[in-house]
Amino acid sequence: MPREPTWYLLLEVSTVCAVVLAGLLLYYVLSEFVLLPVTALVVVQVVVAAVLGSVAVGLVARSLRRLASRSFGPAKGATVSVGFRLAGYIVLSFLVLALLGINGTALLAGGTFAGLVLGLAGTTVLSNVFGGVLLLIARPFEVGDRVTVTTWQYGMVVPVLPGKYFSDDRFVPGYTGVVQDLTLTYTSLRLDDGPLMEIPNNVMVQAAVLKHSSPRWVRTRYEAPGHPDPEQLIEAVGTAVRHNPWIVDPYRVQVLLQAITPTSTILAIDALCKSAFEDPPRSSILLDASRAASLVTVSEA
Repeated sequence: MPREPTWYLLLEVSTVCAVVLAGLLLYYVLSEFVLLPVTALVVVQVVVAAVLGSVAVGLVARSLRRLASRSFGPAKGATVSVGFRLAGYIVLSFLVLALLGINGTALLAGGTFAGLVLGLAGTTVLSNVFGGVLLLIARPFEVGDRVTVTTWQYGMVVPVLPGKYFSDDRFVPGYTGVVQDLTLTYTSLRLDDGPLMEIPNNVMVQAAVLKHSSPRWVRTRYEAPGHPDPEQLIEAVGTAVRHNPWIVDPYRVQVLLQAITPTSTILAIDALCKSAFEDPPRSSILLDASRAASLVTVSEA
């Protein structure tokens, strides 16, 4: 299970402060409406309950996550942790309201103004929380999955590559990586090139998520130099690739003649491979294709 980064601890501290400020703001509003007596004891009780409750919820959630991860895997551990945090903060909110002595009438009387202020101040935070809950329910991905996230909120500059003739490769403009963590507010994505990307859950809910499952189809383009006999080349490459250790089903391997240029013969090799990543099996397939092609007699021009 990945270790929780420093920013996440800061997020928990910020959550505690937010709970305290929300309680004090609600208490102030109710006091202004003369709905509650102003006493220092109530303020102290609210602060202590909010701080200790938030710390307790965080500690228990982390313990449950470690326990569930060892028993059922990281994906289940993250789900248990987020679910407990959500339930714990809801219970803590009711406890704070009970300490304030808020009854139904008082809540209705002071809730309009307080709800407006808190709603406007916490729109982004609340949308992230609701997004995290929706991700847990819909489960478009789990911790450990390799995905590509494409969304209009985060623009990408697609690199300009040299033109390739006879190429039908697909390019998905998005961020590709392995899901490291899912919390109430953020989804952590370890990108293929190394950096850890933290994506707000309200963005993830709106994003298109391409899941790279295992096994997966991998297309490999091999360009054999010269003009060997196409049928012999296809047969030799197909025989070599079918014995590749990455191949799931040798009978489903397809070797197709894609193009013949003045200097080379281009093959497309499609195979179902044992990996959510395309580069390792593609590299192995290219090595097999290169060895097989070198054994085929090249026709004289």
